[in-house]
Amino acid sequence: MTAGAITIGREALLPALALAVRVVERRNTIPILSNVLIRASDGRLAITGTDLDAEIVVSRKCAIEGGAAEVTLPANNLHDIVRKLPEGCEVRIAGSGDAKDDGGMWTISAGRSRFRLPSLPASDFHELSAGEFTCSFDMESATLKAMLETVRFAISSEETRYYLNGIHWHEDEVDGAAVLIAVATDGHRLAKSTLPLPDGAAGLPAIIIPRKTVDLVLKMLPDKGPVRLDISDVKFRISMGGDETGVTLVSKLIDGTFPDYKRVVPAGNPNRYTLARAPLADAIDRVLTVSTGKGNAVKYAFAGDGLTVTAHSPDAGSAEDQIEIAGADGDPVEIGFNGKYCLDLLSAAGGDEVIFELGDAGAPALVRPAQGGETLFVLMPMRI
Repeated sequence: MTAGAITIGREALLPALALAVRVVERRNTIPILSNVLIRASDGRLAITGTDLDAEIVVSRKCAIEGGAAEVTLPANNLHDIVRKLPEGCEVRIAGSGDAKDDGGMWTISAGRSRFRLPSLPASDFHELSAGEFTCSFDMESATLKAMLETVRFAISSEETRYYLNGIHWHEDEVDGAAVLIAVATDGHRLAKSTLPLPDGAAGLPAIIIPRKTVDLVLKMLPDKGPVRLDISDVKFRISMGGDETGVTLVSKLIDGTFPDYKRVVPAGNPNRYTLARAPLADAIDRVLTVSTGKGNAVKYAFAGDGLTVTAHSPDAGSAEDQIEIAGADGDPVEIGFNGKYCLDLLSAAGGDEVIFELGDAGAPALVRPAQGGETLFVLMPMRI
């Protein structure tokens, strides 16, 4: 660890720490993984957090006294201290750099507040090497956020099928045009989002981005502006901002083969029903009040004059609700779905209306946003 003193405004330091701390696990068998690495030189502060699978580096401007500083400090304690300091204050982080004389303690001070935290040597910090990237391209933040949010809900949490514990990205072709596809499935539902292939993304390797990385990216992304993506067979990196106010996330990818999801996407379901999305979600939510089983079973009776949703529980009773059908083409269909899964799908679909393409009671349903595009969802039926 090296000595020095860092001075930075609370309003710049707090969000930087909040991002870096997100990747740090609260319980660690390796003590230094509970710390963040703090480096300051040339008027720039870099804060790094890692869990060995992912690493976040956040950069901010700062003032430095006494030369460059480098130390690791307890991540969550440091974040809590800065969060509780008065708004608008200047935060000073300083240490002697001599563990024998100072007990490895560093001082965090602002105004009349003063804290001393134990440090660990920066040389022991486990930094994640990025390696070589085979594909690099830019995307608009809002576009990337919408794509990830559309499919994230379908990521599996079943550890035995670890290759489903993330979002599958790959390059494909639709109607002769190159596209970028994001897919997630847990075996009961599937979500797929398709975008035109960004410039520079040709040759993108097929990858699986872990759930935790997806969640970190969604927390990091600004509302607008470009972000840089660098991808290899084993690593994923996203960068935004510049050297003085930038954020970079490097993550390992899931080492596995995503299944051939195209085989479970139904083609040619003959019965099409168009429904208003928000009223449908409200109706399902109401009848789920009495659904106490693990499957959250809801029965859907589609007909030309409307949709009836019902739920029943031996202990909690029964519930029924009806909504109008905006458009119907085909035969009446009675089918069961997990109501919670259906609500997740409707939330991700967005827009005013959705189209249910149905076969019989035992066939998977294909659901699309009515506004068009290549987004689609598959929902497996339940026996009611």
